[in-house]
Amino acid sequence: MVSIALIISFLLHIITLFAIYQLLKQIQMKKETNTSEFQAILDTYLQEIKEENDRLQKAVSEGWPNEQQQPALKMDNIDPALEATNLNEKNESKDYMEASLYSRILQLYDQGLTESEIARKLNCGKTEAALIIKLYGKN
Repeated sequence: MVSIALIISFLLHIITLFAIYQLLKQIQMKKETNTSEFQAILDTYLQEIKEENDRLQKAVSEGWPNEQQQPALKMDNIDPALEATNLNEKNESKDYMEASLYSRILQLYDQGLTESEIARKLNCGKTEAALIIKLYGKN
């Protein structure tokens, strides 16, 4: 009786190992298939980018004149004062900085406005203005 149980157990182990081997093969094939599909998609995408770059280079070379075709500017004819003015205008950039809600609330509070007036003016909640004043302001 024990020998029959051992034979059945041995057969079940062989069947299990065979099933595990088949599953591993399927997983490996699936990974290779996914990798090759992914690689094909990337290759197609890369080819499209290369074609677009070639079209752009062609458009730039045909549409814009080369430096050789442009007339050379003579620096002798330019007024030095005018040149300095143009350089200053190019170097100046307009920076815009907006104060944070905290700083605007505190500024208005320092000017003597009440919490409700500040909230109405800045379009924020009254409790928010009060909380900011209590946390950062002078009581």
